[in-house]
Amino acid sequence: MKTLLFVLLLMGASLPGVESLEGLRNDARQHEKNIAVYFSGSDWCTNCHRFRRNVLEQDTIKSLLDNGYVYYVADFPQRKKLDKETVSLNEALAEKLNPDGVFPVLVLTDSDWNIKARIYNGNALETIMHKLKSNATAQ
Repeated sequence: MKTLLFVLLLMGASLPGVESLEGLRNDARQHEKNIAVYFSGSDWCTNCHRFRRNVLEQDTIKSLLDNGYVYYVADFPQRKKLDKETVSLNEALAEKLNPDGVFPVLVLTDSDWNIKARIYNGNALETIMHKLKSNATAQ
């Protein structure tokens, strides 16, 4: 089940029942986890595909995201249409966590939206693992 949810999130689906910043924040607080938001352009960003394939789909990283974070994919497709609530949430997350519009980037925050780390395409896998492990709230 966790794998299915993770795959859906990688494909740009939102978390069930999460339609706002407050909903995502409450989910993180309820599960006592930090938040990981992946900013992606699923149907236009080649580097996003590479980052997903080479980093986010690695078993150890998938496990860290599943167990240590409330993980959300903020997708900004150009051709695919998203529902209005998802677009609103993604735009609010971008305004708060990715105002420069960098793609791809994985932003790690606490449940109060304080940024703990940013992980970029091109970061060494060891650096990424260290950032994920050191900022996870559940192992």
